[in-house]
Formats: sequence, structure tokens, C-alpha cells
Amino acid sequence: MRLIKAIGIWATLSLTVSCSLDYQPLSGPSSYGFPQSEAEAVAGTYAAYQSIALNRGYNTGSWWRTLDAATDIGAYRTGGNIGPLVRGTANTENGWYKYLYQHGYQSMSAIHMTLDGLDHLRGTVADENLACMRAELLTMRSFYYDVLAQYYGGVPYVTHSLNLNNMATPRMPLAELIPNIINDLDDSVIEALPERWNKETYGTARLSKAAAYMIKARIYLNYAHEPFADGYWAKAAEYAHKAIEIAERNGHKLSVYDTRYYATHADGEPNCKLFGLEGETDDEWLWALQYNELVSNLITINIYYIATRTLNGSSYLGPSQHFVDAFQCRDGLPITESPLYDWKNPWANRDPRLDLFVVRDDSRTMGVEFTLDASKSTVTDYHSGTQITNADSSPLSNKSEYGPNGTKGPGGYLWRKGYDDCFYGTITGGDTNKTHDCINQGMLRMAELYLIEAEANIEMPGGDLELARTRINMIRERAGMPEVQATDQAGLRRALRYERMVEMCDEGLRWYDIRRWGIAETAMNRTVYAPGFSSVATPKNYISNAKPTIDENWLVTYDGTTTWDGSAFNLRTFATHIYRPGRDIHFPIPQSEIDANSAITPADQNPEY
Repeated sequence: MRLIKAIGIWATLSLTVSCSLDYQPLSGPSSYGFPQSEAEAVAGTYAAYQSIALNRGYNTGSWWRTLDAATDIGAYRTGGNIGPLVRGTANTENGWYKYLYQHGYQSMSAIHMTLDGLDHLRGTVADENLACMRAELLTMRSFYYDVLAQYYGGVPYVTHSLNLNNMATPRMPLAELIPNIINDLDDSVIEALPERWNKETYGTARLSKAAAYMIKARIYLNYAHEPFADGYWAKAAEYAHKAIEIAERNGHKLSVYDTRYYATHADGEPNCKLFGLEGETDDEWLWALQYNELVSNLITINIYYIATRTLNGSSYLGPSQHFVDAFQCRDGLPITESPLYDWKNPWANRDPRLDLFVVRDDSRTMGVEFTLDASKSTVTDYHSGTQITNADSSPLSNKSEYGPNGTKGPGGYLWRKGYDDCFYGTITGGDTNKTHDCINQGMLRMAELYLIEAEANIEMPGGDLELARTRINMIRERAGMPEVQATDQAGLRRALRYERMVEMCDEGLRWYDIRRWGIAETAMNRTVYAPGFSSVATPKNYISNAKPTIDENWLVTYDGTTTWDGSAFNLRTFATHIYRPGRDIHFPIPQSEIDANSAITPADQNPEY
């Protein structure tokens, strides 16, 4: 939100890219002859960054985070576009399928607008400045092709601005696409970037050398399981290590977590400040998309989607019961094995990140008590020191976290990442003209970088398992959790998968992980449960008595009968997820794209669509 006010406004005023279809600038400034000065090139580069952040049809900028709801760790309002993605009922014109695809190529259009013309400036702009902007633009492009490939598989590989005469571009198979986007990130390109941009001027707005090498490592990691990916694990380890060395040398480090346990709402509120306004300048971030309350299309209403009904939010997204039960106890054991676990008081003695990342019953969020107890008609507002109406409890609200509204009721918990107390009293029911959520959306951070290096060393032949253990334990130590003692590949793989799931939750990486690990079918094919409904007669019925099974990948399942106390199973059925391996590993190419692009025919569609 800082600079980067100036960057956002300058890019908006200096370069407006208008697109009528997916990835071609058919109106607005022509790429021919642009840019004509260094100032225009800089403005065009800023506009490319801005294009990735722009809201285009959905009132949330963090679509990648939203899609964690379409995995095993998330819950969502079962109406709308997310539900069909996980129930196997979405067609090729589902809003999310279209949005993600079009957003990607519209962002590519903004990148090519400037990239195509940089050579025009040779001799008038210093070579090192041109090389730096080229590196930023190519890194953004490779980043976005990775995103598209994760969701759709092979996609058209467009490397220049398109017009009506050259729009037809066929899909490129993954085995060709991924090497191409890696080649675009050649070391000679990345080396033109500064190791870190001036923190006071640019914050996390621009891609540095460390960030670019991290993206390269992430791409190698994401496809290391593919048949064509010879040596990718080793390359992921190599580039993650290079990025870590550069990042640490320039002051990047893990943030400090507040791991204090607040047993009840009266005791205090967990502060996940890394993901709020205060955390925007934290040294853990290597790159973040910049949002700005002064630029109309660079604000979001993310806070509305994750806030409680009591605060006038919609509680559209949250974690699942399965995810909550996957959190270890303080001794590092799963709840099914730890003597510290008490199902009647399930929040005590747990991994502190449970309360840092999840809003649960009898806690506080944005200064207001949150409860699933339907017998409580009022809750405490710690800002005003008064009791206010509890709009979250059934039957007071039919769209609450806990409401019984058939196709609308979500899963009982909310995300804490992305909250900020300053939005108390400003949430207006989804009105973008009034709810100006402008928290930067973090894209790359040190925790993920350490985990990339750990995973690559665990999986590569001859990898450094002790280094992997060290990296995992750095993340756990920050969270106040005991060290992993395992030294073998299987034990470290299990530890790594726990840390990826917990530490990176609600950051849009779970979709990538469960497919890379080959566990998507198990993770997604299931009955999804949520806390049971309470009543005046049974005010604590939302406390789960279900005894789960937790496998080596930390996937939580319930058999619908087994309980901690031997009484009736009290979780309620929330949804039934369906995952078909041949179909659901990728989204379909939107039908509107097939209609518009003559080089893609129905025969080129992903299987079973």
C-alpha cells in the first residue's frame, strides 16, 4: 500500500491497456513505437505489475488464495462458482475457469506492451536499465505461465503482442511450455536485476534477483514429478539455495510470530500481523502485489469475503474441519496420538498457528468476539466495550458462518490471514465504493523459499537431508513447535508436507501441492464435514467429538461413526467433493476461448470436458 501509491497512480495515468478478448490489445495504445522514452518504459513496467493485481470482474484481487477453498483445507459458501469446481458439476463456462484464464492473458498483454518495444530504446537508455526492465517483464511472464499451466495444463505460449491478424495460437504441451518459460528465466537475464530494491522507495513492489531465482526454483519444483522433468528436483534445490543466499545477504528473514495462546476471547486476540497492513514492509516478503485506496481498480473487498457477519462481512471463505483437525499438538504429534489433546477443549496445547491462521469459536477477530454458540444472542465488542448483536449465530442469520441456510452455509471457521483491525467499522456488505481493502497481497516469502529447498533435497537423488531438516525446523522454531527428529527421507517428507499445508495455508499453493504429491484423488474425493449445529439445549454441539484418521500426508478423514467419547457422531455433512483423476487434474479451456481462437478446436480440450 505504500509506494506504492505513486507507482499505481503513475501506471494508471500513463498507460491504460484495454482488452476486448483474452490477450490482445485491440484498443488503447499500440505496441508499435511504444515505449518512446525511458519514462514510458518504466510506466509500462509498472503497468504490467499493476495488471496482475487488477480486479477484472471479481471483487477480490487474491484469486489464488480463494482457490485454496477448492481443496481439502478450505470451505466456502456452497453456492456460486467454487462449489461446482469440487463437486464435479462445473461446465467450461464456469466463472472461475473463464476469469483465471482471461486474467492471465490480459496480464500477458500488459507485459508484452512494453517488452516488445524495449529494443527501440537502445542507444538512448542505459543498457543496464533496459536489461533490468526486460528481466522484470520476463519474470512476470514466466510466473504467470506457471500459474496458467498449473490450472489448465498446456496453454498457448504467446511471446509478443497479438492483433487481429495473428491471434490464432495453438496450445503448447507442458513438455514444451515449461522448458520455454524456464529458458525465459536464464541466469543471464536474472542477473540484470538488483539483489534487492531500495526498501524505502519500492518496498516489495518490484521483482528482485532473489525473487526471480525463487520463481525459477518454484517452477522447477512444480513440475519435477512430470515425465519430461529430468533433473528438476536438483535444479529446484540449486535455485532455491541461490535465492536464499541472496535474500539473506540483503536482510530478508522470517518474521516473528506472536505464539501466545489466548484461551478465550476475553484473554486477547492472536495477531497475524505479517498478513496485514503492518506486515507489508516486513523483511519476510520478497514480492507482493500492491493495492492502493487511491486507485479504483487497485482496491479489493477481500476483507468482506473473510469477515464475520457480525462485522458486516459475508464469511464466504474459511478453513475446513479437516484442516483444523490436521494441526499437531504442541508436542509435535497428531491429535490422534498426543496425550495433550482433549477433544472437549480442542484449542489448547495445539500448534500456535492454529489460532494465528484460523478464527475459531471463543476467539476474537478484529476486536469482536466470535462464537458458534447459538444460545448467545450478543457478543463482546472490545472496541466499544459493549455487547452487540451476534449476527453469526443460528438462527439470527441465514448466511452466517454457522447458519442453516442449505446451499449457503459455510464451514464453521474463518481465515485470519489478511485481516487488519483498521477495517473495523468500515465493512459495508460488499460495496467496493466504501470497503476499500488495500492490503498488499504477498506472492513470495522466505518461509516458502526455505520449504522449496527442503522439499527438493528430500526428493532428489542424493539430496542433503540434513539441510532439509534444518530448513523445516527453522519454520517450526518460529512457530514455537518442537524440532523434527526424523532424518530419513520418508520421515522428512511427512514433516515437509505438514509444514507446507499449515504454514502456507490460504496462500493459494495447496492446489499445486496435492497434485505434485500425487494425493489429490485421496485429498479431494470425500464427504466434507463441518461443526454440528448447536441449540439452546445443546450449546456446545459445535465442538467436534469425531475421531479422525490422519494419514502420512496429514490428510484427515472421518468414517461418520467413530467418536472420542463413544456417543453419536456430531459433525454435519457440509458437501461431497468429487475428484476424477483423468478430468480434474486441470481446469478446462473456457469454451469462449475455443470459440475465439481458431487454433484451438474442441478436440484440443482437456479430457472429459
